[in-house]
Amino acid sequence: MPHPIYLGWQVDWPLFVKVPFGDWKRFQHYNWIDRDIAPERVASLYASGFLHHNKALEGDNKVGDRLNEMTIDQLDTLVNLINAKVKDYTNSVKEFNDRRCKKSRILDKQRGLIRRFLYSNSWITNDFYKYRDQVLGE
Repeated sequence: MPHPIYLGWQVDWPLFVKVPFGDWKRFQHYNWIDRDIAPERVASLYASGFLHHNKALEGDNKVGDRLNEMTIDQLDTLVNLINAKVKDYTNSVKEFNDRRCKKSRILDKQRGLIRRFLYSNSWITNDFYKYRDQVLGE
């Protein structure tokens, strides 16, 4: 399912070139953060139709959270790894239960729970990417 245009540019989602410009080619990952490109410039390019979000290209380019590539069992493994790390950083069962990444057996709901957890717990981002690659076998 393509990204609905009415949602606009999502800053924390990977962008890809839709219409070539400058040295950028179609379908190329537009890594604006690494290149220190001003967000205003990126927003303008997105609004003009030069850039877009594309979940299919995220997997091909190995960027983004890549949760759409995982099965429910892989997501379960990922949550277990995340929660093991959370357990190391908490001092009590209550604190762990308050901070842990919640689980669901519904695929889309589990993806949402992981994304919400990551949004609220930026301290675990580097570990998340390590665990994600481990679960995907990379």
